Amino acid sequence: MVPVRSLAVLAVAVAAITALIVGLFWAAEPASSPTSGAAGVAARAHPTRDEGGAPPCPPAAITDPVPALSGVSARCLGAPGPVDVGAVVAGPPTLLNLWASWCAPCREEMPVLDAYAATPDAVRVIGVNVTDRPDAAAALMRDLKIRYPSLTDADDVQRALGTPPLLPLSYLVTGDGAVRRLQDVLVFGDPAQVRTSVAAALRDRGIR
Repeated sequence: MVPVRSLAVLAVAVAAITALIVGLFWAAEPASSPTSGAAGVAARAHPTRDEGGAPPCPPAAITDPVPALSGVSARCLGAPGPVDVGAVVAGPPTLLNLWASWCAPCREEMPVLDAYAATPDAVRVIGVNVTDRPDAAAALMRDLKIRYPSLTDADDVQRALGTPPLLPLSYLVTGDGAVRRLQDVLVFGDPAQVRTSVAAALRDRGIR
């Protein structure tokens, strides 16, 4: 028979090992995991100071919202409260770029899109930050000095567009409300590629 004292010592040892394993598991959780649960709801409603410096989103257009994104909710990075994505992207042609801070190709492409957006003939560029932590997203935008705005808490945009499971992804929203994925270049390497891809998509819609 095992003495009671030995069983007590064994139980304490098992509890300590279990606590250590649980602690290591949570410490190893990737920083890029999306915010969830009650804390996530609070973060979406009240962005932290870590999101400061994000470029402001454009105001909602006075035209009809884009049908494919009407009623889809997201938040402007660095600002509180939800916006209707269909209303935000309505109006002039807009390039939507889906990205995440943990996505290496996204990090390469974002400065290219920023340089394109600064050219006189560019269409409006809006980032769509998905499956990410908003504070990590804002930090990357500051590090890369990105000047175009981004939506965050925007996983519903992925679902509305039926996107494939990869990043980055770019879509062109035209003034007539059509949404088309830009697939001729997987990751834009220079502003000229962006310009060519956008121009081709506009021509296909009969827009010059």
